[in-house]
Amino acid sequence: MAPGMDIVAGCAGLSEDDLRAHGAPEHTARELILLKEAYCGNTKFTGRRRRAMDGARRNGHSIVALSIIEKYARKMPTLFDAWLLREQLCTTNAGTADLEKLAKSKLPAKKKKVKPGVRIIRRKNASWTLAIDARSTLIADLHAALKESSKEPLEAVEQTFFGGGSAVKTTVMTNVLVSLDDYVRIINGDGEEIQLQMTNGATLTGTEYLERALKDRGLITLISPYEGAVNLYRTERFANAKQRLMAAAENPICPWPRCNKPADECQIHHLEPWLHGGLTNIGNLSTACAYHNGVNDDDPNAPPLRGHLVRRHGTIRWDPPD
Repeated sequence: MAPGMDIVAGCAGLSEDDLRAHGAPEHTARELILLKEAYCGNTKFTGRRRRAMDGARRNGHSIVALSIIEKYARKMPTLFDAWLLREQLCTTNAGTADLEKLAKSKLPAKKKKVKPGVRIIRRKNASWTLAIDARSTLIADLHAALKESSKEPLEAVEQTFFGGGSAVKTTVMTNVLVSLDDYVRIINGDGEEIQLQMTNGATLTGTEYLERALKDRGLITLISPYEGAVNLYRTERFANAKQRLMAAAENPICPWPRCNKPADECQIHHLEPWLHGGLTNIGNLSTACAYHNGVNDDDPNAPPLRGHLVRRHGTIRWDPPD
């Protein structure tokens, strides 16, 4: 029997009906047309196609093998990726089972879409898990309500569910950050598409922001895109409550790369260390999680190890070690 690629090339100019008229089963005819369109149709990846066809002939890949290759090539996210996979598999000397195993390993990992709801994970002879998947504002409110309790978190959950208490939305003084431009759009009725950051790590739309009873629940900080947060006077070494709020408004999460610790759970960091003359001034303050506040290179005379936070052009940035 001729190699699979020669059979595919022989289908040039034929339709599925033509192949069926020549005795090919319906499924086989459909597979041959798909292969013909891939290897004999128009493409800008002519070099990869040529190498793939030469490799398939050299390795004697059958129609079954080529169909497996095409099955996975069509699952690739781009045409470039599809031709890269075709070339790699066609030039691989392996049986159909090994080719399929290799093809599966090349597929991009699927992003699992989390469906809102409540899940329970049961483990034999171990603790169970109750998981809640919901919008960030709801989860943040639930978590804050538990933190407000004087009990341990697990005990607070049990008390809320079975002790006659009722969970209430957080009354923690969490900042909602609104730029002046966004504020104008929100009050003009264009709030649905605007995403606002809260200092507890959650986000909400401009419309949700208007619907919340902010005067009873939290604070609003207006941020100028040109000047940054407004300065709140010089104090002692430790930032006062107002300065903490303003620092959290400017940096609602820890500014270190890839750190998502919300400002409500962060410490206040002096950009120029207090021990080296730094002021407790909003321009010299930033939020930082406990870990990154601890590893920040504070001593300018010590060898740099982890880098440090700096303010450049009004924005807090991480400056890597030299």
